[in-house]
Amino acid sequence: MKHALLRVGAVALASVVTAVVLFGVGRVILIGDLGVPIPAASQPNTSPSPSATPTSSPAVLSDIATPVPSLTATPEPSAAPTPTPTPAPLALTAFRFGGRTYVGVVVPDPGRAFVAPFAGTVEVLVYQFIDGEVRVGSNVPSLPFYPYVSVVAPDRKITYRSGALGSVTEVLARDGTAVAAGDPLFRLITLGRSSWTTFYNASAPYQVVVSVRAVPSGRDLDPMPYLSGG
Repeated sequence: MKHALLRVGAVALASVVTAVVLFGVGRVILIGDLGVPIPAASQPNTSPSPSATPTSSPAVLSDIATPVPSLTATPEPSAAPTPTPTPAPLALTAFRFGGRTYVGVVVPDPGRAFVAPFAGTVEVLVYQFIDGEVRVGSNVPSLPFYPYVSVVAPDRKITYRSGALGSVTEVLARDGTAVAAGDPLFRLITLGRSSWTTFYNASAPYQVVVSVRAVPSGRDLDPMPYLSGG
């Protein structure tokens, strides 16, 4: 009987111990009293929602600033320089008279000026045709005066024989003055004939007759090179 009670007591004690152990383990599992963290149940992975694409509202025409054109002053057109007309070329004819060489010049337009072809001293002689003779130094007011305009250099002399003084020829250089190449000598006011027509050949068509002589020998030189640029 005594042994039976001991066995019953041992069984009861074992049951109590087992219950206590099971109770403690349950608390550990359910509550985590023993300080062991209980991992939280993992949430199912959810894919991130796609970010919303920003939408731009269409621009309203009235919202766009319209540039105001600035007023720019229109530049005034500059006056183009008037080109200087090129004078028509002279018609030159070489001929001989009395054993001498001359060049007859036909001038195409009035107002043509003749200039010194080289530097020298101006010599102006005035002739008249009196009773069929050519005279220098005469003074008959009723008859025309014809100028011979020359440029005298140390080695040469060129002489121009133009039309009547005043009505045809205007002398621009004074007798005895020094001139440089390019200085004006005389100008044709009109296209009257040279004194050559009155003195020597009535059919000569020239406005000017030119001769060139060497100084001091008086030998003929060719006048053409001195007139080709005229």
